[in-house]
Amino acid sequence: MKDGRPSLINDIRHFQGASLRESRYLKGLEDAVAFGRRMAWFLNGEMFSLGAYPALYLLFTPSLEPGAITVTDEGGDWWQRYTYVGVPSQFPDIPNASELVVRGTIDALKAIRSDLSATIDTAERIVASERQNLRFLLKERQTKRFIVEISSTISDWPQPSHLVVALTDRSSGEYFEAEPVRMRFYLDALDLAGTIRVSDASILLVPNQSIGARLTASSHGGEVDKPISEFFPRQRPVMSKRLKPRG
Repeated sequence: MKDGRPSLINDIRHFQGASLRESRYLKGLEDAVAFGRRMAWFLNGEMFSLGAYPALYLLFTPSLEPGAITVTDEGGDWWQRYTYVGVPSQFPDIPNASELVVRGTIDALKAIRSDLSATIDTAERIVASERQNLRFLLKERQTKRFIVEISSTISDWPQPSHLVVALTDRSSGEYFEAEPVRMRFYLDALDLAGTIRVSDASILLVPNQSIGARLTASSHGGEVDKPISEFFPRQRPVMSKRLKPRG
């Protein structure tokens, strides 16, 4: 938190460069970038904190020995801090570049929170196995008949991420989903997943009321409205605990 209280992690970003001044966003390793985003959101659901700042910025730099980790207090604002990860001088133009980013992400998290290594290991195992199929629970509501869940995926760019409206029949336990909503960017889910309104005919998802959220909803065709008749049964996917992006 801005006042120094612990925040829940909500973002991991990857950079490359010889120094912070020369750093730039890591490009071309979209699978590894998506891994970091998924780790951040999954760990958020596990109430995982790095301290007051919610965003971990990782600089992959040849200025350190490969595999070395340096945790810093450097950051442009209260909500983010840099940790440096050593890589070979040829990075990222090496065959195992994505593996180095994934390993460096895990090692950096453990360097900051060695006391939560078991939690990090569990998250890594689930994120690595489920990849783009992993769901992140955003909203939940119970009615007499259904448990309504709003979740999203995080894709490997440029593949689209999706927002999913799902129902669980409380009497039978059966799980149903409507056709997923294709999103322009995975963070759009936070704007679209506002208030859940349930009627006998449909599930209506009203976006958050900020100007940015309304613009996001408009770019996706307005409110998400899913008729009950259009839900189909499927096996329940692996899903995180509920995300608290401002926790």
